Amino acid sequence: MSRSNLVFALIFALLAFEFSFRLISAQPQKGQTAPPVQEKPVPKAPIIAPPTPQLEEGVPVGEFFATAFSPNGRYLAVTARWSARFGAHEQRTVDVLDGRTGKLVSFYLPNFFYEGIQVAVAFSPDGRFLATGGLDARVYLWDIKDARLLRVLNFMAPPGPVEAVAFSPDGNYLAIGSRDGRLRIYKRTGNDWSQLSMVFNRQIVKGELVEPTPKLPDKGILSPKGREQIERLLDTMRLKNPPFVKAVAFDPKGRWLAVAGTGEVIGEKEGIVILPFPPQQKSRPIAVLKGHSKDVTWKLLVGTELKPPVPWVNDLAVSRDGRYLASAGWDGTVRIWDMTNFKQIRKLESPKTPLGRIATRIYNACAISPDSRYVAAGGFGNRVDIWELASGRLVVSLRTDNIVETVAFSPDGRILVAGGWDGFIRAWQVGSWRPLWQYTHTFIEKEIPKPKPLK
Repeated sequence: MSRSNLVFALIFALLAFEFSFRLISAQPQKGQTAPPVQEKPVPKAPIIAPPTPQLEEGVPVGEFFATAFSPNGRYLAVTARWSARFGAHEQRTVDVLDGRTGKLVSFYLPNFFYEGIQVAVAFSPDGRFLATGGLDARVYLWDIKDARLLRVLNFMAPPGPVEAVAFSPDGNYLAIGSRDGRLRIYKRTGNDWSQLSMVFNRQIVKGELVEPTPKLPDKGILSPKGREQIERLLDTMRLKNPPFVKAVAFDPKGRWLAVAGTGEVIGEKEGIVILPFPPQQKSRPIAVLKGHSKDVTWKLLVGTELKPPVPWVNDLAVSRDGRYLASAGWDGTVRIWDMTNFKQIRKLESPKTPLGRIATRIYNACAISPDSRYVAAGGFGNRVDIWELASGRLVVSLRTDNIVETVAFSPDGRILVAGGWDGFIRAWQVGSWRPLWQYTHTFIEKEIPKPKPLK
């Protein structure tokens, strides 16, 4: 026998001996019973989580649309649209963060996290209630002390999506701006927002049609009301300047309410409408602030000039004492208004950009620091610009990685936050402008979490 065959024979013999020994050992001895055979547990099906969100060039994985600090600054509510790569598993959420550290505290979701994107959020002045509104044409009203959804206002038929929500200083009124160009104001009729009534409903802006809307056939199965609704919907699809109420701001002393948006202001062509508060249905505006249409000329690379027919206002911010109002617009400026006489006192301009880069001058959001020292604004320039309110001097431009949709100062004036299309909420220390923290949405991989009470 060859040496290799001998080695294989020895190995085989050893294996056979070990198998026989284990078999004998496993047999019950005299007076013993065999142990029960234990079946291996069937493994659960693995949870295949979506890929960890990665920011890919040209394909934003998530956006933040709106931010709001609670009155004591302890919490920061942010609205987000988030998806895994290639747009799968999209989530639309309201994340509540620790306002000092940026750590996630809770989710305050709509009925499901895939409902419409929430683009507006506001805390009530006493910090007890949270209102959110968005592209699902609903407004959600939460009691955050009990983490309880009190009421859902449904605007699924026209007017459609919601663009702005704001509580009055006394906490008894809620203003809602929608994409039908109307301002609606509700008043609560009880201790919370489970019971309310509409006290104001007025068209603020209207759109301009590109071409006449074709009429529907006279004969058909549609009722007159249904035909009217469809014709209104067709009108919105042909709008040159969509009538969106984009921003609502209350005077902290309860004297007036400012409203602005896109489209043509009813009776005034353009401007920011200042209404007395509380408004009556037939109340006339106290003032209409005009300025964003002055000296507006957009030059294109081809050498032609395009003057926008209606300058759009995207956001409003009011100072804590109610003296100043800031407005951010498509003309690349932030205007400061003295609300004691309704006069413009500052025009804060975007840093100059190359010819033809019109979009980089658009401002989407603005904020005034609690001490009225600074004005911050962000937009298509991928940065947050900060000026001194008193002098109009540009202090600093804080860079981001994409378009900015929202900016806010903390109630104590120490923190500035901004968020947008780059998928981050960033925080800076006011004054030194040193980065403090950044937050990116925590992807929900399992069941929808229940909201937590916020104390």
